[in-house]
Amino acid sequence: MYFWTLNSNMFPEFLYHPHLSLSDNESSDEDVSQANNSMDCDPTFAGACSSNESHLLTQGDLNEIIHDLNLSKKQGELLGSRLKGWNLLHQNTKVCFYHGHHEEFKDIFSQEDGDVFCNDVCSLMEVLGHEYNPNQWCLFSDSSKVSLKLVVLHNGNRFPSIPLAQAANMKESYENMKLLLGKNKYDKFKWKLCGDLKVVALLLRM
Repeated sequence: MYFWTLNSNMFPEFLYHPHLSLSDNESSDEDVSQANNSMDCDPTFAGACSSNESHLLTQGDLNEIIHDLNLSKKQGELLGSRLKGWNLLHQNTKVCFYHGHHEEFKDIFSQEDGDVFCNDVCSLMEVLGHEYNPNQWCLFSDSSKVSLKLVVLHNGNRFPSIPLAQAANMKESYENMKLLLGKNKYDKFKWKLCGDLKVVALLLRM
């Protein structure tokens, strides 16, 4: 094959390359084309590009991926949310998992006439991983025009507050506060009471 180039006198010089020819290029192109055709005909590659349709992940597919990657529930929900945002999930695939954390508390709390209260403080502390000592906790009471609530607070603030009772649609009065304290067995634990001046005046019947 011949090439045009420029010599030092800026005149074109006709060069000949003995090892490169047009026929060689043509033969190499034919070899590539034959290789591509053979790949298309090879059954090994038949399923790789036989369809351009995307595969939407079903619930079973998503569960298997989460299990194989050993993801936590929170991480699994995050993965499912991202896949759903990219329209890669089947329309019936759920990305949220229902947690059963309330199961261990449902027997510890009771509900009567719209009032929710703790019926076993010792079991509640055990579930939360606290070694319960009434002397290390105080009872905080708060009230408003439409509700009353009771919360136990750790004296050293080492642990978060723990709700004991919530009474909706109950007016603030001495009788209602006494009723709520009785449901939480105040006479048994004898917590130290704390609250704002309104609650103190309410308990002292002022």
